[in-house]
Amino acid sequence: MTNDAASLGTALGLPSVLLLWIAVLMRSPSGLRAAPQRAVWLAVTTAAAAMTLDLPAVIAAAARHSDANVVAVSRNVLGVLSAGAVLYFVAQATVGVRQLGMALGLAIGTVLAVLLSLDFAALPHLRIVVPVTGPPAPSLFYWLVLISTHLVANALCVLLCLRYGRPSGRGSLTVSLRLFGLGTALVGVYWLGYLIRVTTGGRWPLPWLPLLMDLHGVLRALAILVPTFALLGRALSNIAVAWRLWPMWNDLVTAVPQVALARPRHRIWDVLWPRVPYSVLSYRRVIETRDAILALTDYVSPIHAAASASGPPRQGEPVAPDAEALASLVKSARHAKLQGFAPVRQQVGLSSSGSADLVDETAFLLRMAKAYHSDPPRTEAVRR
Repeated sequence: MTNDAASLGTALGLPSVLLLWIAVLMRSPSGLRAAPQRAVWLAVTTAAAAMTLDLPAVIAAAARHSDANVVAVSRNVLGVLSAGAVLYFVAQATVGVRQLGMALGLAIGTVLAVLLSLDFAALPHLRIVVPVTGPPAPSLFYWLVLISTHLVANALCVLLCLRYGRPSGRGSLTVSLRLFGLGTALVGVYWLGYLIRVTTGGRWPLPWLPLLMDLHGVLRALAILVPTFALLGRALSNIAVAWRLWPMWNDLVTAVPQVALARPRHRIWDVLWPRVPYSVLSYRRVIETRDAILALTDYVSPIHAAASASGPPRQGEPVAPDAEALASLVKSARHAKLQGFAPVRQQVGLSSSGSADLVDETAFLLRMAKAYHSDPPRTEAVRR
């Protein structure tokens, strides 16, 4: 089983690094612009760079063309910077960056100075590494400093994610914190494995370590991509609303074009080349459909409108039939309008769902749109 874990870890190395870089590039605008996201973005960016330098192909190329130890030093420096970014994230979410920012920078700088000094002062060595057998290079103390730095940063980050990753109204934030915390926990186990190796000489954790690092990369990449996924989900939802309402909306604005803020286009162009953001497109579609229903009120037979209402109508108050009944009435009113019938002032007016909530209104209109094209027009609904 350990051989399978080692093979899987080797196979996932490059895909996990590529996923990390994709996530870093996709989130770089908001990560650089928004201070609350900057620490997490920096942590993932430096981790991606460190994991890139740990790829077998990169190590082999470094051995051929340069000093492999330089690559190992750079990897560990980036790893410590990633740990510093994680601590920055913890400080940002708890006591504030102003109080700990300078102290944190000084601490990370001190750790890097100690590591570089230990590397230069050690006996000649080809590469900073923990071998399967034999003592770690350049020294045990070097690795204890490096491992303890990562363990402290990861432990604090996991505690923070556990505290703030509880279910709340902000679902995307909860998911992001849980994924980031789980990835951080995995990389914490990764460093615990190295701690066992350098302190006890036990080799059993080593085959699992590449897999832990790869899974950590995947989870952290997904964590910072959660806002992107949420944005994509909202966009798809808005596209679906605009697409499904389009047939009924297009029929209605043909009869009452004054309710449309822009000239109607085919729904394919609305999706592929929108003139406004999808959220605005969906909102307009709902509002214009509702306005069209109101504009067609005077073309509906008051008898049928009252019969379709849930209760006896009161003068001056809108009638709120169910979605199927309203679809039939509106289709008949549109037919009467296009046939040239003169409007007749009604004692009651049509409304859609009667809800002030946009979500409920949208759901009602979607049910109405489904019924609209399955119901033939009732021309007898207009009586003169």
